[in-house]
Amino acid sequence: MNAARSAHSARSYAIAAAALIGLTGAGVMRWRAAVPAVRHQNTSMGSTAAMPPDSLEATLAEAEDITTTNDPFRLANAPASVRFNPANENGGAASAAAVAPPVRPNMTLKAIVGGPPWQAIVDGIPGQPQGTVVRTGNAFDRLVARAVTRDSVVIQGPDTTWVLSFRRRQ
Repeated sequence: MNAARSAHSARSYAIAAAALIGLTGAGVMRWRAAVPAVRHQNTSMGSTAAMPPDSLEATLAEAEDITTTNDPFRLANAPASVRFNPANENGGAASAAAVAPPVRPNMTLKAIVGGPPWQAIVDGIPGQPQGTVVRTGNAFDRLVARAVTRDSVVIQGPDTTWVLSFRRRQ
């Protein structure tokens, strides 16, 4: 009975192998038939790129036009109304009259009042009377009192920071 069973299983393996080979062949044939044929079409590019200009002036004019129309720093996106003159840039008479250097205030610490929180009396703050009382956080135009301690005052401007303290006797 064992021999009959083994002959039966060998035949079933042979049938299964033949079926597997047949089905695999049929799958490959269907796979190849399912791939679409690739068709090449001639594509037109429309207009071609413009030939580069031959003269330096034409190149510079084109670059100037691109720069002035795309300049993110010019609000009006138009050429400047004043022509640049390098003679006026460093020490020219016209530039000195047009832009005066900012005046640095001469501030003096007169007194410190109270205890924490401290207050100071300062002379020379622009736009303020003599003996102005200063507290931490006070703003005077573009000057801000950053700190008032028992012996000094820190005042910060747009580009300078002053530390005011009492004069020491020598």
